[in-house]
Amino acid sequence: MFFSPKFLEQIFLKLVLFFLLFIEAGEAKGLTNKVVGQNSLVREINSSESQIIANSKRERLRVATKSFPPFAFEENGQFVGFSIDLWKEIANELDVDFNIYGEKTISDLLNSVTDGYTDVGVAGITITWAREKDIDFSHSFFESGLQILVPMETVYPWQFFFAFIFSPILWSTVAIIVVVIAIASHLIWWLERKNNPQMFPENYKDGIWEAFWWAVVTVVTVGYGDKTPTGKAGRIIATIWMFTGVLLISYFTASVSSILTVQRLDNNITTIQDLYNKSVGTVKGSTAAEFLASTKSYVVLFDSIEDAFLALDDGKIKAIVYDAPVLRYYSRSDGAGKVKIVGSVFERQSYGIALKSNSPYRESINQAILKLKEDGTYERIYQQWFGAD
Repeated sequence: MFFSPKFLEQIFLKLVLFFLLFIEAGEAKGLTNKVVGQNSLVREINSSESQIIANSKRERLRVATKSFPPFAFEENGQFVGFSIDLWKEIANELDVDFNIYGEKTISDLLNSVTDGYTDVGVAGITITWAREKDIDFSHSFFESGLQILVPMETVYPWQFFFAFIFSPILWSTVAIIVVVIAIASHLIWWLERKNNPQMFPENYKDGIWEAFWWAVVTVVTVGYGDKTPTGKAGRIIATIWMFTGVLLISYFTASVSSILTVQRLDNNITTIQDLYNKSVGTVKGSTAAEFLASTKSYVVLFDSIEDAFLALDDGKIKAIVYDAPVLRYYSRSDGAGKVKIVGSVFERQSYGIALKSNSPYRESINQAILKLKEDGTYERIYQQWFGAD
């Protein structure tokens, strides 16, 4: 079968046209993919720029803290503790950055918040009405109170013996008894020296010695009977002296009992009432200092709780009254075997996060605290620092 040249020419032209159309379609598809890729790249660049701009505009808060183990303290150049870990979780919930620095005292920390130099104060800050007048507080994140810390002393019998022998009460009692005996001796000698010179010689030195012996054996109710007054006046004085002796012995016994009681009290502090007239240490500006100011203790104020611990260890103070969690932490760590906690918790108080007045973060922080308590984060941090209840 034969085709005409004209027919073949038409077939050839159609094939060329189809090939050209195929190439054009392929270039168009490549161009489309290229454009799509370029648009995707542009979107990624724009997204990255937006993220960088957003990060640059994130809030950066200034956070103050102070040494308050185990809530906040410095370790290896960084602040750690229960409150610090809790704040990090709160800041993560708020999506804010922060710079944290330390203040020396609680007064310095509160002043920095009041003056607006600090946005947030985190440690173990007790919420009080007086402080609330100058700053804002978050919801309470920890319930606390005050407690007493005393040395763990071992008192040996010889210590009691020497304390008794050199007690001022004992020596003052003995002095009074000796003076009264001396008066009685002179009276009986003066009355009996002429009528009874055999028992009470007229010579002062010999007579007073014999009279003194008689007064002593009579007052202690021994009464050997080797010397007795014979005159009426002497016997009247002797009768009075016998009854006086009973009173003197009772007085001496009461004084000895008083000495032993004082010694027991000095070494037996168990309640706040036992701190009466004793030197008690605490930290300046703390709620413990405010409480002790209303008691009859000799309050010694320190710049830090660490200074108070040293004073207690050196015997400069009898006890420390301060926040119970701090004292318990110390008694289990650095103070283990040296100190002990006595009595129950008193003056209940709550810890909160300190904020500038009218802080825009107060409600957000409160919501974050509630969320962390509900989702178990708070409990995990608590277990880490305080263990199981």
